Amino acid sequence: MMAAAKAPPDGYTLVLATIGEVAITPVLFKDVPYSIDSNFAPISLVSDATIVLAAHGDSAFKSVADVIAAAKAEPESISVGSPGQGTVNQVVIAWVALNTGTKLQHVPYKGSAPAANAIAGGEIPLGMLASSSVAPLLPSGRVRVLAVASARRSKFGPDWPTLQEAGVSEINASTWTALLAPKGTPQPVIEKLNAELVKILNMGDIKERFATGGVETIPSSAAELDARIKRDGATFRAIAQKANIKAE
Repeated sequence: MMAAAKAPPDGYTLVLATIGEVAITPVLFKDVPYSIDSNFAPISLVSDATIVLAAHGDSAFKSVADVIAAAKAEPESISVGSPGQGTVNQVVIAWVALNTGTKLQHVPYKGSAPAANAIAGGEIPLGMLASSSVAPLLPSGRVRVLAVASARRSKFGPDWPTLQEAGVSEINASTWTALLAPKGTPQPVIEKLNAELVKILNMGDIKERFATGGVETIPSSAAELDARIKRDGATFRAIAQKANIKAE
């Protein structure tokens, strides 16, 4: 559910939304009670969290190539966990399968932490999860990261290759949040809110607070956020249709 932010001085109620609410839910679910285009106006991107393909520490999967080879040899035999049905993680799993000509078995959990623990405990061999969820399990070697789903490497794991670098073309996804205003909010108000938010997100101590949770601040213009919403929405819609993903 979108989180309502405290109203600014001029009385406009703002909404802090995730990629799921603006680019996944409208694609996968029927009868969504809102429309991003009709009900909201973009202000700025806020934060970005890396999605990683993680493996059990003792798994035979040492690389993305190992996963692809096994999935091609035994279709639908490779289980990949996610935080649940209807998440961006589920869509990325389907995206990887489509772009490698494989079939992966999606295993939804009730959140990233349960899925990460399932990998660590050997319940499932792989997971497509937020890097922050697997980070506590990395030092012990119970879980290891094979690749990141974004087009560029993560500052929190610069040695982790991207899926594109590992040979999976086009993959570029992460879990981002954004600030939205009600549709019809005057442009001068949008511009003022954007300027204030960008200034705050660029503060050193704010960046450090976000980084503590494994998240980067990514302030943007309203136009850049609007383009991101449209681009990700169109991409995920195409993937969902090709992979026949149904969250309900």
